[in-house]
Amino acid sequence: MIDITHQSTSRDVRQYLTEALKLDLVGPGRGLGDPDEQLYAWERPSIWYMTGFLIPSGTPPELAADQDEDDELELVLEDLGQPGESTEDKKAAKKAFFPSSMGLSFLIDKDTDTLEVMVRWGDYEYIAVREEKESGESDDTEDSLVEADEDEGKPKSYWQRLPREFVVPVRLTRSKEPLHFDVGRRTGLQLHVVEHVVEASGLELGLPDGTRAVSVFVVNHRNFEKSRADRTYAFQVELEVAAEQGFVPRPNLRGVLAAHPDERLADLHYADTPEYATGHAVSAEWDLENGRCSNIRTAWIPAAHVERTVTVEFSGVELGMDVLGAITDGAVIREKLMPLAEAYAQWITNGRGQLDQLSPGRRGVGALLLDEADNARRRLLAGIELLAQGGDVLEAFRVANRVVSRALKQRLNVDEPKWRSFQLAFILLNLPGMADPRSPERQIVDLLYFPTGGGKTEAYLGLAAFAMVHRRLTNPGDGSKAGAGVSVIMRYTLRLLTLDQLSRAAGLVCALELEREAHPERLGTWPFEIGLWVGKAGTPNLMGEKGDRRQDTARTKVNDFKSGRSSASPIPLDSCPWCGAAFGRETFHLMPNADHPTSLRIVCENLDCEFRGNRSLPIVAVDEPIYRRLPAFLIST
Repeated sequence: MIDITHQSTSRDVRQYLTEALKLDLVGPGRGLGDPDEQLYAWERPSIWYMTGFLIPSGTPPELAADQDEDDELELVLEDLGQPGESTEDKKAAKKAFFPSSMGLSFLIDKDTDTLEVMVRWGDYEYIAVREEKESGESDDTEDSLVEADEDEGKPKSYWQRLPREFVVPVRLTRSKEPLHFDVGRRTGLQLHVVEHVVEASGLELGLPDGTRAVSVFVVNHRNFEKSRADRTYAFQVELEVAAEQGFVPRPNLRGVLAAHPDERLADLHYADTPEYATGHAVSAEWDLENGRCSNIRTAWIPAAHVERTVTVEFSGVELGMDVLGAITDGAVIREKLMPLAEAYAQWITNGRGQLDQLSPGRRGVGALLLDEADNARRRLLAGIELLAQGGDVLEAFRVANRVVSRALKQRLNVDEPKWRSFQLAFILLNLPGMADPRSPERQIVDLLYFPTGGGKTEAYLGLAAFAMVHRRLTNPGDGSKAGAGVSVIMRYTLRLLTLDQLSRAAGLVCALELEREAHPERLGTWPFEIGLWVGKAGTPNLMGEKGDRRQDTARTKVNDFKSGRSSASPIPLDSCPWCGAAFGRETFHLMPNADHPTSLRIVCENLDCEFRGNRSLPIVAVDEPIYRRLPAFLIST
């Protein structure tokens, strides 16, 4: 197992965690852990390890399942979790039984006649000092085996693992009858092999003529003994199959025969990532060497390597937020952004040239995807042309770039924030629908799909900033609340994820408010604010007043926090979303007074923060003032 030091990389840590999980749930295996391990005497291996073992095929049904599965907790706390969140773990409709066999199915070509099957597992023997009964007789069951007292100088009882490994040559006979092969001598384990020719006429499977499907199972045929149950189990069972001629990739029948667009799309996405085996009661893994697979194996805890997704930058495209935020000429903005649309158009053209390389079924899916991509290109081009016209759209775009840049500089301490290509494209193609309330594109729901950490949040926050600013610019009016009201509602299903996004969204609103203060003649006198509407478990519903004796009001939570009776922040933020300083006792203020408050004012205590003193953080965290003030940005679960 890999050692973790201060010089370890993230890859090392990931591998360490993966190996630790396998050792904890399955036990020692191929190149992992101590093959001669010893376990404490007081826990049987079948309790110590949760999976990876095979019980005898003749085990009575009432003894073939987890005996602890029906255990009930005597006490269930009613207040676990948050209101509206269920903490009940429902039992499975059927009892889960331990397997007595597991195996692999795969494809081989017509010339493959032999397979080499490696079977590995571990047997556990109980090494114990038997305690003599008063009658002088000893019991030979596991229940009578006790741990000796080390202080008496006697050996300590334990479970001793005995590693087993056998190579079984399998000669295929093309018979429709199952083949049986003993694994070693008197081990009680046996291989069952089934093969048949694949009939694929009329289907676009691309299989060579004479391809055969083979299934290899390892079965525990040991005699079950209730008093010696774990001694009859085979633990950490591994099955590895090698074919000198290599294995034939398994076609995705679900994708080939699918009618649902999502399944057909998935089939095309993974067309160049074939599967070489499937597991039964277990998962499968394989190795590729120069695109050829000649070795497959079982995996109780499967793992897959996911390639890192990176964005592409195109020459001539301006991605700098500060630069885009300073451009006032529509012709210049077109010049800076048009290469992005042109590069996308070229990518689509290249894709159409590759359609002939696909099977007829996949060709239709590919053509449809490229048509949708072309629609996105047209929307992207329309967004650029809309900016080129100048006016309120260009101004809102400029302000959005500046405030996102300012928020990123504050949070990440970067000098010159830049958009990633997909972020900028996402914003541009949505501009026509955001700017024109009559646009048919308002019926479109765009899914921004990218791995964690890739920049999805900044992309939609940039679009949110545009929406809020554009509303102010196009609805100036005469009153203080002109253009105000809720512009953006952000909802999440996971409470912890909501709170993470809350801090980042609040940082954007802080930057927006600083921008508004600098230009009230354009952005109005009513502040940009973010409202936290996440339920009374996260934020108070009521302000409260003196004498109401309620424990869930903003007044009670603030007073408890100020007095030290509670260490929990009255709102689901522990630090300033702008400067990062921790909230203190003087952060929260009940206004206009503590006895009959109507609002909660939040001020950072960091003297270097811009939201201190008379400038409070633009956060509305109580339901009552939210309904009254209607903050521009509303975040909720």
